[in-house]
Amino acid sequence: MTANAYLVAGLRSPIGAFGGALRPLRATEFGSTVAAALLQQTGLKPDAVQRVIGGMVLQDMTESNPARIVAERIGVPHNVPAFTVNMQCCSSMTALILAAQQVALGEVDTALALGLESMSNAPHMVPGSRWGHRLGHGEFVDTLKECTLAGSKMWDDPWYMIDVAEHHAREDQVTREEMDEYAVVSHTRALAAMDAGCLDGEIVPIEVPARGGKTRTFERDECPRGDIDLDVLRNLRPVKAGGVITAGNAAPINDGAAAALVCNDAGLARLGVEPLARIVMPGTAMVGCDPHFMGYSCVEALNSALAAADKRVDDLDLIECNEGFAVQLLACERMGGWSRDRLNVDGGSVGLGHPVGMSGLRITIHLARALKQRGLKLGGATVPAGSGLGAAVLLEAA
Repeated sequence: MTANAYLVAGLRSPIGAFGGALRPLRATEFGSTVAAALLQQTGLKPDAVQRVIGGMVLQDMTESNPARIVAERIGVPHNVPAFTVNMQCCSSMTALILAAQQVALGEVDTALALGLESMSNAPHMVPGSRWGHRLGHGEFVDTLKECTLAGSKMWDDPWYMIDVAEHHAREDQVTREEMDEYAVVSHTRALAAMDAGCLDGEIVPIEVPARGGKTRTFERDECPRGDIDLDVLRNLRPVKAGGVITAGNAAPINDGAAAALVCNDAGLARLGVEPLARIVMPGTAMVGCDPHFMGYSCVEALNSALAAADKRVDDLDLIECNEGFAVQLLACERMGGWSRDRLNVDGGSVGLGHPVGMSGLRITIHLARALKQRGLKLGGATVPAGSGLGAAVLLEAA
């Protein structure tokens, strides 16, 4: 590596509920609002951006290569390359890692990392319709449903994420009561952070269409609920008969976008601002594991990042781990030896929501801000993904 990599600044949209406030907009539309606000906040002109790297899962060809779409919408010059990666839930953290590698290598001095998802606008497909079905029936395939595959029908492993979550509950001996208790923690911490203004500085209000040709301002995460308690959660039916996973102890389906500016020393000097954090390098990781134990990937990714940086988990002041399911978080908490008082201190995706292509970048941006707000030094962000993939980043507060 020839230079440091810094997380200069990061912003995100409020997280929208499925079919909620952000439904009228495409991911690249509200993602462009976030990216433009980030440039304005940092004072970076669009023509100074040298690379744009996005992460998004539910892409379709009407929104092909969303990183390029956002770049064009915010005025980044045409000659600046932009590309989008799909590593399922790891997508936007992977985009950040790639941006950090490129600035650290000196290939560019400034890079824009994006995380985008509109699960509300996931399309349906009709496979085979191009050539006609003649006497047969066509079938609408829900790409959102297929997104929840933890394995793949293409390699004859058609497990869905709910199957993996139930598998974790059995194999890791996590009870329904423990999951429900943790779900309350996730919502309670998220609401406390929102009410205390801890999230205000990272959220960009989004103007969304309203009735009568008007607009309204969307500025507060939609999913955290103040009425969540154990009595409410105990009364929810499991998603699968005889199971323990419910809509209350799993992350909801969501919309949202995040953007982060990544610079090396030269880019930082030209910008003339203090960064949020230094991205520890070596200290990033991407891993794979058994898809049937998807949750373990985030522990393995974080441990790999720590080993690369010659650090131990006890060196971490804060840990952000994406919560696909409460059971996944609890299994990983045990496996990783993570202390609850350092873990997801301002709530997690069970409470806040999980727009799959956005979450990895969201938790990294929040980790940087949480370290700074608390006067702490070192943190790790990690995210597991369906099909047994994980990514992790270590941050050192500036």
